[in-house]
Amino acid sequence: MCGRYFFDLASDELKKYYEQVKPQAESRQIHIGKNEIFPSNHVVTLGLNQESVVVPGITRWGFTGFKKGQLMINARAETVEEKKTFSHPFKETRCVFPMSGFYEWDSDKHKVMFTDSQTSVLYVGGFYRIHKNEAGFETESIILTTQPSQSVLPVHDRMPLILAKEQIKDWLNDLDFARSQLTAKMPELSRRNVDENHI
Repeated sequence: MCGRYFFDLASDELKKYYEQVKPQAESRQIHIGKNEIFPSNHVVTLGLNQESVVVPGITRWGFTGFKKGQLMINARAETVEEKKTFSHPFKETRCVFPMSGFYEWDSDKHKVMFTDSQTSVLYVGGFYRIHKNEAGFETESIILTTQPSQSVLPVHDRMPLILAKEQIKDWLNDLDFARSQLTAKMPELSRRNVDENHI
């Protein structure tokens, strides 16, 4: 499960992505999530343009469900191609969520953030679709989750599917590569309690 994540504009890389999509967001009169990101927020995701160059864009985190108010925000890597809702977008329209880290809650309900001590940005595999709603069309996105590394396992039995920066274009462009990552071993991460307050 990945239910919230952190997008820190103190990171030069994340700020650059954010600034690139800001004019588009302003023209559409939508707010792009920053700092703590929640499901249904409009977020920065990376995809390929028509020239096959990796570029930032804007998607809304979560697929609208069949029931009113339902939002699907994660897909299990192990079964993504078995699910009718997820199979086609995974095969055809993958994306990457750049982030500073992601949050989970431990058994005592303390909020924990996982980050990479080697870099200020994590790259998380996902996919998107164009969905028709009452207002028109919306680009909706999903984060893939997979088996946790040893550093995450004591807190949660799932974690986001993390890619190395140099794997981004292959993830976006090469279905065979993307399939190989669905069962890849995840990296060890740093963790810290965000606060001592219970939820």
